[in-house]
Amino acid sequence: MKNWIYITSWMVLFFNAKLSWSQNKVALLDDPRISLQMRIDMIRNAQKTLDMATYIYGNDEASSQVIRELIKATERGVIVRLIVDDLNNHIPKYLIAYMIGKGIRIKVFNTFALKKKLDNIQRMHAKIIVADHLKSIIGGRNIVNSYFYVGDQTNFKDREIFIAGRCGAEASQRFEDLWFSALLEEVTHTKVLTEKKNLKVIKEYLADLKEMPFLSESSIKETIEKVNFLNVANVDIFIDRPHSYKYIEKHTTVRLLQCINSAQHEILIESPYVILHDSIFNALHKALLRGVRVEILTNSMMTSDSYLVLPVYFRERDALIKMGFEIREYFAEDEYLHTKMMLFDNETVFIGSFNMDMLSANINTEVMVEIVDKQLFTIALEYYMETKSKSGAPIVNPWNPTLLENKVTFKSLKKYGIIKVLEYTIAPYLRDFL
Repeated sequence: MKNWIYITSWMVLFFNAKLSWSQNKVALLDDPRISLQMRIDMIRNAQKTLDMATYIYGNDEASSQVIRELIKATERGVIVRLIVDDLNNHIPKYLIAYMIGKGIRIKVFNTFALKKKLDNIQRMHAKIIVADHLKSIIGGRNIVNSYFYVGDQTNFKDREIFIAGRCGAEASQRFEDLWFSALLEEVTHTKVLTEKKNLKVIKEYLADLKEMPFLSESSIKETIEKVNFLNVANVDIFIDRPHSYKYIEKHTTVRLLQCINSAQHEILIESPYVILHDSIFNALHKALLRGVRVEILTNSMMTSDSYLVLPVYFRERDALIKMGFEIREYFAEDEYLHTKMMLFDNETVFIGSFNMDMLSANINTEVMVEIVDKQLFTIALEYYMETKSKSGAPIVNPWNPTLLENKVTFKSLKKYGIIKVLEYTIAPYLRDFL
């Protein structure tokens, strides 16, 4: 009898351990400041490795705070690696040199060169940070003030996901796939480090960098205690790996098409830009024909930051509505919609850097997280509905695309005029690259 009790106890312990190992701790990061706090906390608590990739790295308060924490991490022995898209890297050269001297490895994606011609269009659009092969944040935010609502400017309404647990190893491997891409070049220039003037400048830079109150350890601890973490079993991470200028493993596009093709009831899409690639359009259209409801939530004219996307989108929007696509446009004041999220059949959440445009579907390097979990879906849907509550349904006008459906101001008329000029000049010819 004692032996049986002993064996049963070990079986229970083994089952609980296996169950615990199979779970991932997940949290949706809607609040921009909480998102920055979570990043800073990950960097401060990293013990061995810290990997980060971003499309845009700015030169402002938020980006500088992150850089300071990266330097502190490498000073305590953490292996730090950073990937930045070459065209959108705004870190000062003297600061890059200092970071390299501290041991931080930096690679830039697809360095611009005239001889590459159209190959310069291919960009690294993924945003991911991984600490100790355990914790990760993936989503649409770049490392710039406007994505964390720091400073006075028009901000980007976005969403990210924090994941920790066994999927951290998968996130780390996805970063590894990107790190060894043929399109990445490591920055190795360190000559300026020997110049006393540059060392003096960087030390003054770091000394003058005041910590924002909400990034203090006590403030971050208080915030994290209130974050709604969920235990989720089914998490998958997809990242595109570019091998050369002519070929990309578009894992994100392939998986998105699989989700669309398997949808049975409803597809909800939130994307700042909508220029549908043929394969995605065909899949969505087939979904409509088999009775799936397809709704797309995107920017209106005044909440979009892209003057080139809008003319193409407005040329195609009315046709999509007539086919049965339900389209809603975001109408908030002084805020751009930047979230990239797809919801499928009341259980699957797709979130990351993938826009519903030609660049994401066919050209750029993207990253997406797929989670199948009804509780997480419910929370994601609440966010979607909150955004939708600030949007409106466009009206199909048989004579002309109706751009001025909200209030008419001098600012909107000016933007309307620019869009109409682009619509009848260069925009249609650039469709494949938008």
